Amino acid sequence: MHLLRRLAHRRRGDRFDAGQGLAEFAIVLPIFLLVVFGMIDVGRVVWATDDITNAAREGARYASIHGGSFLTSCPVGPGLSGTPATGCPAWSPDSKQPIRDATKAYFIASGGSSTVWVCYYTTTSCSGDTDQSGVTNVRGTYVTVTVQSTVPILTGRLLGLSGFTVNAHSTVLINN
Repeated sequence: MHLLRRLAHRRRGDRFDAGQGLAEFAIVLPIFLLVVFGMIDVGRVVWATDDITNAAREGARYASIHGGSFLTSCPVGPGLSGTPATGCPAWSPDSKQPIRDATKAYFIASGGSSTVWVCYYTTTSCSGDTDQSGVTNVRGTYVTVTVQSTVPILTGRLLGLSGFTVNAHSTVLINN
């Protein structure tokens, strides 16, 4: 009889322990998931930063290779005159669009909204799409490609944030 009471008491205690474990799990699970998804978001932001840094570098390289003169196939940048080679992308005398297109071709993880600025200068730096006055894309000119992107983050939506903005830029000397 005494043994049956102990077993009955033990079963009630086991049920209590299961309920306690379930309550602890319910408290810890949201925190655990927030940490896991937060780590995933941080990884995505780091990946996007690396991605747009590479895109800016490749865009500046493209501008450097296709700068200089019409001896270069499909030249880009300010101060061009004449007629471009046959088969060049949509071109106008001061077009920077081929540089933007070449830069955007390297985007993988950059998120939804991305902006590319290209500017040329010789002595002082420039910002945005505004070139230094009177500059052309000849040898000795610098070109800076700046990329800005907003990476949507999952955990940020819970906190009221829409995304994380990352920036990168690359400057190259035109040697053609």
